Amino acid sequence: MHSPLAAPAESRYDTNSSRPVLERIEVLDILRGIALVGMFIVHFNMYEATPAGAEPGRLTAFIEKFLGMFIEERFWGIFGMLFGVGFAVQLTRAEARGEPFVARYLRRLAALAVFGFIAEGVFGYNVLLGYALWGVPLLFLRKWPVKALVVLLVLCASSRQLYYVVQVAAASKRPDGLVQLRAAEDAEWATYSAARDSMKAAEQSTSWLTVVAARVGFMPTFHRMWNIFPNLSFILFLLGLIGWKLGVFARPEAHKRLIASLAVGSAALWAMRMWVMPFGGPIPTEPPTESVVLETIVRMARGGGFALIRSQWLAITYICIVLLLVAYNRVWLQRLSFLGWAGRMALTNYMMQVILLDVLFTPHGFGMKVPALLVIPGAIALFVAQVYVSRWWLGRFRLGPLEWLWRSATYWKVQPLRIEGLPAVPRFAIGAAGD
Repeated sequence: MHSPLAAPAESRYDTNSSRPVLERIEVLDILRGIALVGMFIVHFNMYEATPAGAEPGRLTAFIEKFLGMFIEERFWGIFGMLFGVGFAVQLTRAEARGEPFVARYLRRLAALAVFGFIAEGVFGYNVLLGYALWGVPLLFLRKWPVKALVVLLVLCASSRQLYYVVQVAAASKRPDGLVQLRAAEDAEWATYSAARDSMKAAEQSTSWLTVVAARVGFMPTFHRMWNIFPNLSFILFLLGLIGWKLGVFARPEAHKRLIASLAVGSAALWAMRMWVMPFGGPIPTEPPTESVVLETIVRMARGGGFALIRSQWLAITYICIVLLLVAYNRVWLQRLSFLGWAGRMALTNYMMQVILLDVLFTPHGFGMKVPALLVIPGAIALFVAQVYVSRWWLGRFRLGPLEWLWRSATYWKVQPLRIEGLPAVPRFAIGAAGD
């Protein structure tokens, strides 16, 4: 359900000057490719063959546990952070060239929203539109220093919990205020659940029009429920933006200690969320009765450190591992370059994934199911096919087909597509030809 957003071109700074070098940062394409693999595995598992309500076998249970611990949401996290990096890269290039940025970036988000509407309304994958919406606030943060962005990151990550504490404090001042607050929460969740269940039921139809109508009808409810506060996508954008400002993506070799510290710290937070939280045993489900505000604060801290201790932070560790490999030996760029071929066409390959899955595995498509044993190898096999298709395409064209549409809409001008006078299969680091 989660989506890759590749910058149309990346730049890095010469180590001896502030002059931008017009070449792609290969490690970003590799990370996009890695994220595609992980998301393909998660998407495949959504159509695993165990019947609803049936007891899963040992293999199925093991796969589910493995995916839940190491794969699910982690690779979506990589995508989100790369979106923040992509924003920073585009801004850096525009400033280096003295070009206007805001209008072009807004056109880029508008085009992304169109892709997002198609992905969500037609095929049922619902993050691209959220990316387009939450990409707008990044414009107001582009000049912020790292320290200010870190403070904002903490506030955004804890925003729902902080708001709930304020709600409890206000409700506690009114007679029956806490009861009314709980009733309002229950009613909101019931409304959302009913709309979601209705959409899920409609997705079992064999009529494509029925399914699309239900998905489009559910979209306002979904985004109204989950996008009131800075959502997880925006938090990931901030992480990517901070990482770029710290220089870990453009010059990992100069920041080995920082990258290693981030890898270890993120893994530690993941482990805490998986095996330590909540502190002090299970949190009572009943609302507090005395010292209500203080008890609410304690509950929020015990349950997840005000949402600052998240299992999804393992995505940072994955990114840091790749950056460290490259930092210590740049031969890893070549060893992992096959991932970069797919990563350079991340938007196209993502949309190919969701279309393929919706056509093959849904009742309004072919209705196929994936045996548990084939979830991971099947996903990897199809990803490998995408790698070969991407390599073939990029041997002849500058951009993937959807990347070309996206870039043409961004610049409001048809962009050159076919490679003229270049070898049939270019080197992985293609320099300005990728711009």
